[in-house]
Amino acid sequence: MSYLSVCELAARSAGEVLRKMFGTIHVRHKKNLFDLVTEADVAAQKVIEQIIFETFPEHRFLGEETTAGLFPVVNQSDASKYCWIVDPLDGTTNYVHGLPLFCTSIALTFDNTVICGVVYNPVTEEFFSAEKGKGSFLNGKPIRVSSWQTLGESLVSVSFPTIMKEDDLDLLTFLKSVTVCQAIRRTGSTALNLAFVAAGRLDASWSFQCHPWDIAAGTLLVQEAGGIVTQPNGQPLKFDDPSPVCAVSNKTLHAELMKLLNE
Repeated sequence: MSYLSVCELAARSAGEVLRKMFGTIHVRHKKNLFDLVTEADVAAQKVIEQIIFETFPEHRFLGEETTAGLFPVVNQSDASKYCWIVDPLDGTTNYVHGLPLFCTSIALTFDNTVICGVVYNPVTEEFFSAEKGKGSFLNGKPIRVSSWQTLGESLVSVSFPTIMKEDDLDLLTFLKSVTVCQAIRRTGSTALNLAFVAAGRLDASWSFQCHPWDIAAGTLLVQEAGGIVTQPNGQPLKFDDPSPVCAVSNKTLHAELMKLLNE
């Protein structure tokens, strides 16, 4: 099986788990007061792990949810430069409240470079996919970023961390940008934000605090759709934990947004 076909099989299988459990989750397990983890997150990741390790047992694995099941969260094989970066359920708070804005995000990196990735919303059945050098697609049809050139005519999105203080950069930047951009949205899913930038639905998106599993697949989607992904300061993206990210549709808009985010 190809890498992308394994991505798709794993994402759709996890999505089926999420779809079946959607609307039935009543117990809310918490990492903290705001950061929720449900049995759906864990069940979906186990399905993904099984599919990936049965096909590529030598590959490494980085998933958001730690599990104590059959497979380890990280396969410590030094012989492999491949690593799967997985968020089984991005948008857990939406999921718990019955809001159908959530997704499964799966990416494969080789030597720290994303080579394929998918973002799948099992409710809308929108399947975003990309392979390095081969373009981005939505349900098999090519997608491209938008062509708007200024923030004043742009619809943008922002992702907030689960815990935020009044003086956090995320909030201060949001308050500043809301007076400059045409409109701002919060989907509650960083992975969907990036997929929507790739599809031209959003013109830009940023977050000062996210994780590799939030952005790995979406980063490739945007780049393969003709967009730009950097850190909010304009520097090359790093898959650190936490990792800031900024995705935009074109160079002109990128330059204006960098000025706004760094003033």
